Amino acid sequence: MQKSIPILFFVLMVGSICWCIYRDTQIEKGYTGDLRNRIVGARLQNAGRPPYFYKWENGQSLRYYDPQNFDTLKVSNITATPFFHQLLYPLADLQQRTISKIWLVIEYLMLLVMTAIAFSFAKNRNQKMAVIITTAIFLYTNAWTGHIAAGQLYLFIPFLAMLFYYFSKRGDQLLYVFLSGSCAAALILIRPNTIIFFLPFLFIMNRCSLKYKTTFFISLALIFFFAFNSNQKILYWKDYRAALSEQLKSHQQLHPAVQQNDPGPVFVNWEGWDMKQVAKDAAQFPYSYNAEHGNVFVLANHAFNIQTPVWLLVASLLLFMMILLFLFYKKYKHTSSFDFYYIAILAFCLYMGSDILSPIHRFQYNATQWLFPLLLTASDYRPKYKWIYGGIVAGLALNSLNTSFLVMEQTVGEYIVFLSLLILLLSHKPEAST
Repeated sequence: MQKSIPILFFVLMVGSICWCIYRDTQIEKGYTGDLRNRIVGARLQNAGRPPYFYKWENGQSLRYYDPQNFDTLKVSNITATPFFHQLLYPLADLQQRTISKIWLVIEYLMLLVMTAIAFSFAKNRNQKMAVIITTAIFLYTNAWTGHIAAGQLYLFIPFLAMLFYYFSKRGDQLLYVFLSGSCAAALILIRPNTIIFFLPFLFIMNRCSLKYKTTFFISLALIFFFAFNSNQKILYWKDYRAALSEQLKSHQQLHPAVQQNDPGPVFVNWEGWDMKQVAKDAAQFPYSYNAEHGNVFVLANHAFNIQTPVWLLVASLLLFMMILLFLFYKKYKHTSSFDFYYIAILAFCLYMGSDILSPIHRFQYNATQWLFPLLLTASDYRPKYKWIYGGIVAGLALNSLNTSFLVMEQTVGEYIVFLSLLILLLSHKPEAST
């Protein structure tokens, strides 16, 4: 009979999480800036106006006003995909202050669902405790608090990856297969480079029945049809691609297109936000966010005082993917089947390789994406790997710090988490087929 989770442990974890919820409600009052450009993008797109090169002009409606979109660039600060904007349509006409509060609730609901799914995978008390501890610790990281402060969207990536994994493990029931394919399509349409995540699952395609494959690809096709079923939507995607090219030039100092834009007005009250009240709330509950860029090119540029060419980042990603896939295949080629759990971890490590090697600056809120493999790893906690779990905890602890005497401690912490997951992936010894 399984032992229940100790009451004292449960009380401590609940108390810790409740404190984090209170803290995050205070952080949210400081204005979730990045959420605004998602909403403006959704409003423009829903009105039939391409959002990716939009600049607000004096005299226009506050409906499209974004205080962070005033610069000399031709490209807008709107970076979410057209599909993600479509998902925001039901919220987009609410006041921004109201949307921000709802967004905080959505973030916690996604965290709750991910934790509950991981908890359902756990088979014993230690694994269940590991899942709860992982969630509790992650709430203290700069990755999480930065995500809350900015009102970012990166939590959708581990959320949809977890749903994809959960539905895929449910067997050949058509409903679960359909939902799995829908999650896969949504991932790709929200962040196109997540297509890398699905490459390792090709190892197990031969396990799937024709009915499974057909249902999966029908659901995939339906979501893509929803995203591309008009000339207007296709135009948005073309503009999105062009905007990404300009964003890359901006981040790599490759002479992006510039133009004369109107200077930004400073509105004190707009769409429910009172900037005087924001300042008061910030004074009562100070929050500082160290905006470290965790890209490989940033570290290389600082360490060697060079400008890393984009082609080298692409080549490095391809090399990393080939080496990791080769090592994984070599480990499993003499086994009867590939382990779905380890394929999922491999898949996400490949995807995060593309994130870290991206030529576009990433912030610490990107690191919230690690929640998927971390919760998955916790649900399969095994004492023989506790030194690897210790590395993960150390990495999360570093990511939680804001110090003046350590250099890029948050980024170092994230890289330690990445390395620990790779070691866990390669340390596993699959049983040879008989």
